[in-house]
Amino acid sequence: MSPAEEDKSLPLPERWPRASKFALSACAAAVAELVTFPLDLTKTRLQVQGEAAVHRNGAAAGQAVPYRGMLRTAAGIVQEEGLRKLWQGATPAIYRHIVYSGVRMVAYEHLRDSVLGRSEDESFPFWKAVVGGMSAGAIGQFFASPTDLVKVQMQMEGKRKLEGKPLR
Repeated sequence: MSPAEEDKSLPLPERWPRASKFALSACAAAVAELVTFPLDLTKTRLQVQGEAAVHRNGAAAGQAVPYRGMLRTAAGIVQEEGLRKLWQGATPAIYRHIVYSGVRMVAYEHLRDSVLGRSEDESFPFWKAVVGGMSAGAIGQFFASPTDLVKVQMQMEGKRKLEGKPLR
């Protein structure tokens, strides 16, 4: 068998290890984001609600606010806007996690294997793992940060609603 034919007989993860890592980490990140996104949305709504109340009424104590706590906020969103609104802004968040997790995983492996290198005994020292992880995270965040802006803008529609402004 020729080397080209032998290469084609290998499973895809062995032929394209970095592409496989990117795809698997992106899928895992997308599922995790879909599951946890309602928590992120309710957190953002609570933060926006507090900022809107201070802006509207000053820092007066005892102000009545529509939402108190994560569960009541989520229930209020479902009651007032519908269940699907708990995932408003999820699309850019998923894109962000696909880009961030995929780039981070591939960058770390590249840094570990090519740039930082293993020791002579094939171990990978802790300090190199820390440097590689921090660098890979920074590279991933650099590529993913534009999607963070879009996600927050979509989540901020709740603030516009609280202020009585039309939704965009």
